[in-house]
Amino acid sequence: MQQPSPVIKALMTCISHPTPNPPGEVAEVADWLEEWARSFGAQVVRQTVEPGKDNVIITLDYGPGPCLVFNTHMDVNSPKGQVWSTPPFEPRLSLDEGKLYGVGACDAKGSLVSMMAALENIANDPRSLSGKLVLTAVMGEEAGGLGTLHLVQQGIQADGAVVGEPTGLDVAIAHKGTYMRRLRFLGRAAHSGRPELGINAIIHSSKFIVEYEKLNAKLSLTPHALLGPASAVVTMIQGGTRQNTIPNQSEIIIDRRLIPGETHADADSELQDILNALKISIPELTLDPIEVVVATIPSETLATERIVSTALEAVEYVMRKSQTPYGFRAGCDMSKLVTMAGIPTIILGPGSLDQAHAPNEFVEISQVEQAVHIYERIARQFIGR
Repeated sequence: MQQPSPVIKALMTCISHPTPNPPGEVAEVADWLEEWARSFGAQVVRQTVEPGKDNVIITLDYGPGPCLVFNTHMDVNSPKGQVWSTPPFEPRLSLDEGKLYGVGACDAKGSLVSMMAALENIANDPRSLSGKLVLTAVMGEEAGGLGTLHLVQQGIQADGAVVGEPTGLDVAIAHKGTYMRRLRFLGRAAHSGRPELGINAIIHSSKFIVEYEKLNAKLSLTPHALLGPASAVVTMIQGGTRQNTIPNQSEIIIDRRLIPGETHADADSELQDILNALKISIPELTLDPIEVVVATIPSETLATERIVSTALEAVEYVMRKSQTPYGFRAGCDMSKLVTMAGIPTIILGPGSLDQAHAPNEFVEISQVEQAVHIYERIARQFIGR
């Protein structure tokens, strides 16, 4: 019977250490990574961002030269409310399909384990290297990038960075930002037999949703060359207290994806314009103060940067096919590395965004194994003599 490769065995172990966000505790994986890294002689530093939620910084230092950062996250999307065919934190290996199932398989424990395996290969054969390779395994990416934000606030510097996210092993040089807000519409409760005595908060939130959806037509007129248009959707709604009571409250969350060139101030302004127009037609429309849920910045790296050409060459070498950069249509920690730390960054990892955050998440076994060779080649080319 065919046995899984060492990197797939490691990924199965990693998946079996649950790190759903919320709540976002990552101690089990952090301890496991530290033990693995020390086994091949790497330097390990733990950064406590929140109790039970450390960043793990793993360094191979080969003296003077450029610094390359590998960055990916230990927390995963919570499967709460999803229907899975098998328990989500019990990895299921299907050799017939060539897939490994489990929460985080592609987002982003596949990248994490592949990066670790690449570091181990380099540590075991550090030929012709001069410089520093740093893996930053962070907490809190699924909550807006808290771990990488802490990294840049602590002054991380590098000449290039690779963020591990599911790109199907293609090289992404741009990504969308995230503008998520909670809107709580307020009404007045009354018996549903006398609806004229109340103010229906669900009706008001519904009318807002109709108007907010129309924003997509405007956004489609100015697409980004790599990312396509920005988008605006409502992803959550809840309201009401009883089946026979006019609801005095209705809460929604909007998810506005930003493209490079757009700002959070732009999204604030368009949101306020929609609300102002609604208040003209619905004078009794009332909201609590709008709450920030997640806020990340879109970013882009010039195709002429060395990390881009190095990554493209590595993928072409391993995959035996030509590559051109593309745009990653979700948000990720590249935003902090580029816009705050000024580090030229690409996004690259096994798996597909189509499987991320979805029931029965999986990653192709071959992509995880190929990712090890790609990451290793990027590092050897970037910090090689």
